[in-house]
Amino acid sequence: MADSPYIFEANPQNFQQVVLENSYQVPVLVDFWADWCQPCKTLMPLLAKLADEYQGGFILVKVNTDQHQQLAQQFGVRNLPTVKVIKEGRIVDEFMGVQPEGEIRKIINRHRVRKTEPYRQQALAMYESGDLTGAVQLMEQVVQHEPDFYEAVIELAGMLIQSERAEEAEFMLQAVPPDAIENEILSQLLAEAKKAKLQAQVVGVDTSALEQRLAENPDDLATMLELAKIRVAMDDIEGGLELYFTVHKKDSNFQDGAGKQGMLSTFELIGAKNPLVKKYRNKMFSLIY
Repeated sequence: MADSPYIFEANPQNFQQVVLENSYQVPVLVDFWADWCQPCKTLMPLLAKLADEYQGGFILVKVNTDQHQQLAQQFGVRNLPTVKVIKEGRIVDEFMGVQPEGEIRKIINRHRVRKTEPYRQQALAMYESGDLTGAVQLMEQVVQHEPDFYEAVIELAGMLIQSERAEEAEFMLQAVPPDAIENEILSQLLAEAKKAKLQAQVVGVDTSALEQRLAENPDDLATMLELAKIRVAMDDIEGGLELYFTVHKKDSNFQDGAGKQGMLSTFELIGAKNPLVKKYRNKMFSLIY
């Protein structure tokens, strides 16, 4: 740990240089600790491991609060361990206590300086100007050079969906670690990718034959399922859910519970906050009680 070029011990004499001056180049994580603090001894090796792994993406600075109480007081440290994130001379983030590695990574990634950031910004500018093809090509290079640049991965996935490459976008999103991006953002994009895949499958589809077949035989559950999938893909969400529910109501075991599974898959597409989710969950529950 002591030999790492990314880890420093701070004191009042060198604090200006190792923390404040360095923070204009890369984020600096200042770890306030004490020898008697057992959680500190748990957190410190984790921070050291990440500092070496990120290879200068941030600098770790340790402050022994027993030896340098004035620095702890200056930063309002009341509990140990406390980690302050300094960027461009000011505190931009912090956490107290031992946090899961994934949470610490999210904090680091939120503030680290990425080598490909200028190219990412260029790709976003191209996208805003309407050059979707060029934006995708450049963002693909960004992700290729920094596969863990998950903000860029998310942005690229959104562009791929608009470029009718939803299957690639879905594959890319499924590889994003669950703790790397806000879950709501990741879930929403995955739903958009799946919906775009469905829509691509029904372009130009004429449902009149299916509807005629179902009119002639209202118990044709296979046709009902096929029509439900198409309606969802065509954005007739409630029409599709109603058909899935009917299949589930008529035969909950048909094709291994395909009616219920169709409803659950549709819930994922439209998101838990959509009122149709509550409506059709209640309808399912009404069959039980």
